[in-house]
Amino acid sequence: MKNLVQRLISTGADLSTKKALKNTLNYLGIKPENIDHLYIELKNSIYRDTFRRIRPEHKLVFLPQCLRNSRTCKAVLGPTGWECMKCSGHRTCKVFRIKQRAESLGYRVFIVPGGSMIFKLIENLRPKAVLGVSCLKELVMAAEELRIPGQGIPLLRDGCVDTDVSLKEVFDAL
Repeated sequence: MKNLVQRLISTGADLSTKKALKNTLNYLGIKPENIDHLYIELKNSIYRDTFRRIRPEHKLVFLPQCLRNSRTCKAVLGPTGWECMKCSGHRTCKVFRIKQRAESLGYRVFIVPGGSMIFKLIENLRPKAVLGVSCLKELVMAAEELRIPGQGIPLLRDGCVDTDVSLKEVFDAL
């Protein structure tokens, strides 16, 4: 499927929106079981080189609040999202580990309660690119609306509480 998408792009097919991708695949008689995954993979592929060329200090990382451990996290909600308190579980906390790695590289990291805060932060801080971790539904919505290069990492397990993400995927994208 990935090779097909790359060939379609090289021929000039419009795959810039989820609807365009769906229409193109339907035209070809292909009905992927999960068009959302394919759409995010496509967007990541299109913006990967541009994203990598932008310096980390000009990029924002958004992590969903649902990635926090609901039983042990001591984060406090502030005006720009949840503020990590480096609590007793920080050694195993994926939010802390991603935040620590990203900030050591120069990124600004935000643990956000929802998409509206993301767009407010983007509007106020004017980054040149973003990296987001989220459920597939939220990633697709963001990919449709963002007008700057981005990379999206889907959660391995979603459900709005105690979710999970691949650290390898996030670290590779950083």
